[in-house]
Amino acid sequence: MSNRDQAILVANSNYHVGQQIAVRVAEEQGYFREEGFLNYEYEFRGLIPGPLEPEGLAAAVKDHGLDIVTAVNIDSIICQRSRGAALYVVAGWRYESNPDLKWYAAKNIRELSQLRGRKIGVREPGDLMQYSLSKALRMAGLDPEQDVQWIYDAAFAYRSNPAHVEMLKSGKVDAVSSAPPFSEQLEAEGYSMVLDPKTNRSRGRLGKVIIATKQTIEERGDELSAFLRAIIRSFWFMRDRDHFEYLRDLELKLRRNSHNDEERVVQLLSSPGKVEGWTLPIDLAVSRTDVSETIQEMLHLKQLKQAIDPEEVVRDALVTAAYREVSGRPELQPALKKAEAAVRKWGF
Repeated sequence: MSNRDQAILVANSNYHVGQQIAVRVAEEQGYFREEGFLNYEYEFRGLIPGPLEPEGLAAAVKDHGLDIVTAVNIDSIICQRSRGAALYVVAGWRYESNPDLKWYAAKNIRELSQLRGRKIGVREPGDLMQYSLSKALRMAGLDPEQDVQWIYDAAFAYRSNPAHVEMLKSGKVDAVSSAPPFSEQLEAEGYSMVLDPKTNRSRGRLGKVIIATKQTIEERGDELSAFLRAIIRSFWFMRDRDHFEYLRDLELKLRRNSHNDEERVVQLLSSPGKVEGWTLPIDLAVSRTDVSETIQEMLHLKQLKQAIDPEEVVRDALVTAAYREVSGRPELQPALKKAEAAVRKWGF
């Protein structure tokens, strides 16, 4: 980890442009500067491939000497904490489900259990869509590693490319995630909705988090707090539909500069609604219920050998204090009120 006289090292766990935007907003809008987060370096190209995260996260953090990692899958950090890694969840980052996300299947398939032996379209191994659907498949009695075939294609990213609908209609895949206006088209043509992840919870569970090393929390807490205050302000900015054009242009700029072939051709922010309904927790809070449910699910699926107390996973005192501080500033009330309005509208 970094010494006190070295820059704090921040890394994005994956290479996705969408997960880089909050840091770039904090830089461009001056939030890092205003909050006093000045001595840092940011590695945005991706720390570790998603499928390797549960086993390799701690080793990757150690090898790179990192202090803070964003966009970490919550099951990965739970797995690492269960093995004693000196890493902790310090804040929330993303909810699992987008507000407009639903899963559709071929016309002869009416429920998830009928996907046995079928082809399912997702963007890439280990992405959040595969992660969330895999959990639902297990609950339906299917093994997502043995009982279905995953078809990987950039056309399935963000449900904004009409090609994902054509791949379902042509039979190249038997199930896809979709969103308006394409999901409305599928429903009108008689395709079955087999999963709505928001049926039981409007926002889905907390799916991605910010983690930090024990040393960073205990020895560089002031700097970590400054980082968290800036990211809270970035999330407020990113939930404001009036910033759609700026955020769209920022995304396109980052994609042009990406070294990943797929990242240069996909697009996340296709409408103001995508901004306002972004699955960003405006307080960066970490729900103990979400963590506990994930632990119980991992035990049920034999992804954990024994239970772990959520309090052994989460250290969120700094983010709680950070939100209390920024939300109490008079000059930030307009931004906070817009973020709160988005929460009321979308349910998260």
